[in-house]
Amino acid sequence: MIIGIDASHAFKLPRTGVEGVSWQIIQALKKQIPLSVRVILYCQKELPDDFGGVPNNWEVKILHWPLKKLWSQLRLAFELWRFPPDVYFSPGQLLPLFAPKNSIVYLHDSAFLVYPEAYNFWGRKYLEWMNRLIIKKAKLIITSTEFNKQELIKYYPCYKNIGDKVKVVPLAYDSEKFRNIKYEIRNYEPYIIYVGRLEEKKNTKRLVEAFGVLKEQLAINNEQVDDFSNLKLLLVGKNGVGYEEIEKTIQVSLYKSDIVQPGYVSDKDLPGLIRSAKLLVLPSLYEGFGLPVLEAFACGVPVVASNIVALQEVGGEAIEYVDPLEISDIVRGLKKILVNPGLRESMVKKGGERLGFFDWDKTATKIYGWMVK
Repeated sequence: MIIGIDASHAFKLPRTGVEGVSWQIIQALKKQIPLSVRVILYCQKELPDDFGGVPNNWEVKILHWPLKKLWSQLRLAFELWRFPPDVYFSPGQLLPLFAPKNSIVYLHDSAFLVYPEAYNFWGRKYLEWMNRLIIKKAKLIITSTEFNKQELIKYYPCYKNIGDKVKVVPLAYDSEKFRNIKYEIRNYEPYIIYVGRLEEKKNTKRLVEAFGVLKEQLAINNEQVDDFSNLKLLLVGKNGVGYEEIEKTIQVSLYKSDIVQPGYVSDKDLPGLIRSAKLLVLPSLYEGFGLPVLEAFACGVPVVASNIVALQEVGGEAIEYVDPLEISDIVRGLKKILVNPGLRESMVKKGGERLGFFDWDKTATKIYGWMVK
């Protein structure tokens, strides 16, 4: 049996979102696929130094291409047409036109259908075309939450068998990265941390507004145990669609000096930054999964997050949920966790217990099981 895997997304830097998930899935599959199965790893360039090599039954096939785009739809597609593997797997929500009949695709979310304004015109059209291609041609679609599966069924009712071909297996967190946190970062303490793109669908603007109200309320509350007069908000991530409005909101805030934007933070520094926070907040309007939730659990940090379906599916009872459309409710959730040390400890314990449901090896075992069926 020959399994072909597209590694193009996994080797893109920085490894955030789809890139990071693709990397983790391939790393886990290296441990799960037996030596009796031949694996071809399709790449655009040499393996990065931190990939760690491949098992003896794996072959790295570098497919050179002079252009910046169309590698998947032309160069990879040509390779798959000439030498089709028994099973083709794409962990990056992408399927070449000439993919084999037995193709499996990991589809991460359908955010562009819910928030089309968060994407440029051609980017949105490409995703619309790609989703339909995947749904029509892939033998199996894998996604990370039941919410994502139901979204596909909802938005593509014309494909009557879509519910049968979509399988759900959760993502996980990078246990190696979070197992031994060498140090904590205290430059901004005390602080609340947000990790993700600074954009409209992540609800960053309302978070900034809620932070201002929170600071005002904490200033007149003399009953809290900790001193939060210097409380800061760290917005960790790259700027996304709608950032201009977020920046305007920050600039008119009375507490703009307490809002810190370190930008993208490396995998090396992120665990320490989360670990030192009082809490992690994720007030998103839309999430397909919500990996920062698991990362906070792994760091022993409580989480305040939107009451949207995907985050409830991931967080269970280990999250303080808020209405992302109501600034007052975001403030309520943040304040509730900050001023109650006992509640913080309880939530940290629940978060640690919740982590047991998410493991890359378990995810890879299920994916490989579907490959051989």
